[in-house]
Amino acid sequence: MTRWNMENKIIEIHKKLTIVDGLSAVYPNEFNKEYIKNVKKGGITAIHVTIPDIECFSLEKAVDELSYWFQRLRALEPYNVKLVTTVKGIRDAKENGGVAIILGSQGVGFIGLDLKRLEFLARLGMKTMQPTYQQRNQFGDGCGEKTDVGLSNLGIQWVKEMNKLNMLISLSHAGYKTSMDVIDISEDPVIFDHSNPKALCNHPRNITDEQIKACTEKGGLIGLCPLAMFVNTEKDPTELDIGDFINHIDHVVELVGVDYVSIGTDLAEEHFQTPEQILEGRRMFPALGYKGSRNVEDEFLKSGRKRLYFYEKHMPWMSSTSEMSIFTEALINRGYSPQETGKILGENLLRVYEKVWGS
Repeated sequence: MTRWNMENKIIEIHKKLTIVDGLSAVYPNEFNKEYIKNVKKGGITAIHVTIPDIECFSLEKAVDELSYWFQRLRALEPYNVKLVTTVKGIRDAKENGGVAIILGSQGVGFIGLDLKRLEFLARLGMKTMQPTYQQRNQFGDGCGEKTDVGLSNLGIQWVKEMNKLNMLISLSHAGYKTSMDVIDISEDPVIFDHSNPKALCNHPRNITDEQIKACTEKGGLIGLCPLAMFVNTEKDPTELDIGDFINHIDHVVELVGVDYVSIGTDLAEEHFQTPEQILEGRRMFPALGYKGSRNVEDEFLKSGRKRLYFYEKHMPWMSSTSEMSIFTEALINRGYSPQETGKILGENLLRVYEKVWGS
């Protein structure tokens, strides 16, 4: 088959897929018509956005951010952008050429000690939550802590309440023991929506084969993340390409099967850091950096530039959601069938969403 014919084949396969980004790092101030244009160009049907995106211990701040997201959603309604709480809503978006938005949170410290606040958030459309974001909170330990004692008593009750409210639990930023406690206690499937196997990259945010097996044995799945620091800490980001990321997909497929794999890009295409923010990040989470990303940061700090864009440090081979077809091409070239590619890029997530959310 000629290169031209192969490219056309990839395009046709990609157009037919219902693609779900299981974790997008778009920030509300970047959530505009240009971003939606890129999402549609990339053939993405649904994206999961998080409020707040990192651990926050202020309910007022979280509600303010949620209000701002609702303003952005309303402004983008003319571009066929809709908040969804069902898989049917995502299917409808695919059929109508729209974009479905899934609301979630990457930490629940902001709800305090009152679990009744979960129902308030669920009624506002929030469909997925993580118990912790790196650090320890009232529910359990994050993966960035020196110790990991697992879920607290309140954390156990939080899991049960999440099940009761048909809200999906994600564990990507939870500590090992915390995640295993959640998997054991939860009656519903849970997911790691943007985590990679430690077997290929021993980063604190990645997960063990034991976690992968425990999660998938109860019907959950693993959302692989293409950010450089979770793919290979032995190389600089500029030395990596999508093939290095597909290696992680291969590992999980070989371990538990293609039905338990998805993708969470964690991509923030317009987001950037200032020199001050980089230095503060190093102070807050010293264990989460690695030599390659620090090399990129050091070059930036010496350059005199005022902005280091997210993709430069984390995914230099893909700077925009408009380039999403690169995943389809890479999976097909690696030997995955169109059906298997469709599962990885969306259908597996939709199955778990439907199982937990109901109809």
